[in-house]
Amino acid sequence: MGPFFFKRKGQKMKTTVFDVINNTIFKKLESGVIPWKMPWHNSNKPACNLISQKPYRGINYIILNMLGFKHPYFLTYKQAVNLGGSVKKGEHGFPVVFWKYIGKDCDDCNINDDHEKSIYPLLRYYTVFNVEQCDNINFDHLKADDFKREFSPIESAQRIVDNMSNKPVIEHKQNRAFYIPSKDIVNMPPKELFFSDAEYYSTLFHEISHASGHSSRLNRLTLTKESLFNRHEYSKEELIAEFCASYLSAEAGIDGTTIDNSAAYIAGWLKALQNNKTWLIFAAAQAQRAADYILANGCNL
Repeated sequence: MGPFFFKRKGQKMKTTVFDVINNTIFKKLESGVIPWKMPWHNSNKPACNLISQKPYRGINYIILNMLGFKHPYFLTYKQAVNLGGSVKKGEHGFPVVFWKYIGKDCDDCNINDDHEKSIYPLLRYYTVFNVEQCDNINFDHLKADDFKREFSPIESAQRIVDNMSNKPVIEHKQNRAFYIPSKDIVNMPPKELFFSDAEYYSTLFHEISHASGHSSRLNRLTLTKESLFNRHEYSKEELIAEFCASYLSAEAGIDGTTIDNSAAYIAGWLKALQNNKTWLIFAAAQAQRAADYILANGCNL
């Protein structure tokens, strides 16, 4: 698919950075792009109990590994206290489920108890907290393999973020990148976990691109509460955010190191839309509006 910014007969149109980025992405989509790569480091160790070092299993494994904490270590409130620490005020724990075997004719009993009474399973749970939700928990001896990299801000990219009008709150609390429309909050993984400074800003651009659609800004329909429950609308919103992130990366001069990952990300969401390339036109147009909004104060494409 070629350029989609059409012109009238005899009219000359200036090539913009939007055209350049769109054409670059389209060419990569046509030629095939490398698989998308998460641009920040995540612990290769599965979620486990801090004391026993035993990994959680079953549904607990899935839930705890999805939470996005930098460190994979969890413990109960009592374990934290026994270590001389405490759970931070306002933090909420996460349930770990397990089967407790109950005897019909006796008190609670363990499955390994040697008895002839009939027993039946009862699903129970206890609550755990990640070490990042606690104070005064020393686990330095487990950090030897932690990824460490010095972060150096890219002035041109940081200026775009700083100059965004009515920008959302930007936090670095979880090892995940996401935007919460109801709270107007962007969360980013810690800066030093990104494999490069450019990839940090490209990811941040993606999230503030989502934020541009908030009801207090562009009020983009693909970001409404109702739309987020619609798979196609959600996919379109992701396309918009990544196109916009590509435009902002080009403005900041970092697109050369991020464009392949952006094209791969767009290809993944386009597949969710049954490869209907008309959505590329829709997304790019909406993304241009988003970029114009973000760049309105002191930065111009």
